Amino acid sequence: MKETQRGRRFVIIDDFLSAQHFAAAQDLMERTAFTLRESVISTEDGPAFRSRGVRFGPDLGATDVGVQAHVYEQLARTARSYSDFYGESGTDWDKITLAFWKYPAGSRLGWHNDAGLGRQGEFILFLHDRWRPSWGGELKLIDEDPQPVAADETAESDLVLRMEARIERTKTSPVAIMPKPNRLVMVKADTVHTIGRVDHTAGDVLRRSLTGFVSKSSTRERTRASALESLSAMLTTN
Repeated sequence: MKETQRGRRFVIIDDFLSAQHFAAAQDLMERTAFTLRESVISTEDGPAFRSRGVRFGPDLGATDVGVQAHVYEQLARTARSYSDFYGESGTDWDKITLAFWKYPAGSRLGWHNDAGLGRQGEFILFLHDRWRPSWGGELKLIDEDPQPVAADETAESDLVLRMEARIERTKTSPVAIMPKPNRLVMVKADTVHTIGRVDHTAGDVLRRSLTGFVSKSSTRERTRASALESLSAMLTTN
């Protein structure tokens, strides 16, 4: 595991998992059920395969927790260790949600920013065996802190067009990150980004990733969690 590149709003870590644990993560992905879903960003994106989501708290990956898949624990440990990037676990964020994704040739994910919902940031771990640069599927992002919302953004209802308007105003060019196997990319929330369309030359090869969000629970979620903890304590006592 080594940090190979860092920008204002992203960090790249290559060789994130050992060969053994990378193979185990791939096996976990293969044993997971997927559903073909249309994009929630744009009708022009094309469909992708998504697994059911997994959610856990910041305690996962602690020394006394060893019941989950190693890849989940390692992601949680890494999120906690990058407090300068995501903030402090338990204070700035208290949950991680993630899911496996498979993008076939012809599909992409339009420009968006994943802002709101208590998100501090997200991460993407690439789990395919091989990926040629000519196959596309790059994670492209604008490495610039969010600017004040302009009038053209407020008036535009289409998310992709709002993000494209923001890109047109920026003085920087997008950073293109190749989906290299066993590469982890961490991105701050409200970063404008997109998944480039997977080229038809990829054939049957799917762009495979484990993608998650580092977030702060809503007041409602925290109240519900507290109630469940109280109920659990009562049942244990009785």
